[in-house]
Amino acid sequence: MKNLPNILTLSNLFCGSVACILMAKDPDYLIFSVILICLSLTFDFFDGFVARLTGASGELGKQLDSLADVVSFGLFPGILMISMMNASVPVHLPSHWGNSLIPGGETTYINIFKYSGLLISLFSALRLAKFNIDKEQAYYFKGLPTPANAIFIFSLAYIQKKYEFEWLHNLWILLIITILSSYLLIANLPLLALKFKNFTWKDNSLVFSFLLICIFLLVIIKILAIPVIIFIYIILSIIFRKKIISNGIKTA
Repeated sequence: MKNLPNILTLSNLFCGSVACILMAKDPDYLIFSVILICLSLTFDFFDGFVARLTGASGELGKQLDSLADVVSFGLFPGILMISMMNASVPVHLPSHWGNSLIPGGETTYINIFKYSGLLISLFSALRLAKFNIDKEQAYYFKGLPTPANAIFIFSLAYIQKKYEFEWLHNLWILLIITILSSYLLIANLPLLALKFKNFTWKDNSLVFSFLLICIFLLVIIKILAIPVIIFIYIILSIIFRKKIISNGIKTA
């Protein structure tokens, strides 16, 4: 039982690794890859829960959890963004640029920004490292959690694939989203932690309200709700910043 939390964490890493391999191989594996990431999310939730239940919490589990999250919720959304940029309208360069940059000189354009999607992976790693040494994040988050960011990027990739939204095929907009996503991961912005002190409305009104909004939006507009939910999550956290910090101090 003492090893069960680490087994769950390694299961998270395994699912995340396979999802990354599949997406790098063929973007048509999007749905199957996301199923694997959903399994990673499940394992990521239960490894901490089981560790507390069995009294097996420790520094090894903490570090292993972050290493697994770097792959499942860091590298995977980075690969997703690269896939989205590959599906976008290419950047056209002057022909003499193409001749100098591309062997043979036959191609007159190159999607020079597609690998910027890996900025999400880099800043996810930085965010997880900061999380491990910041004691305050035991009570509220600073910056967008990597699982939430991974879900956000997946929703955009799915929407790009299934819906005819021209703005999601615009390389410059995808680049802006990448930069914004990377910034939010490490922003010194207190964000609501979806943790319950108990099950009373008085002590958890903000969390309950947010969850009700999420359920309502998911029922009404389904996958399109996810980017909206992430936006609402950030806005609510900004509006109730003082309350989130004060609640964290009381909990500490």
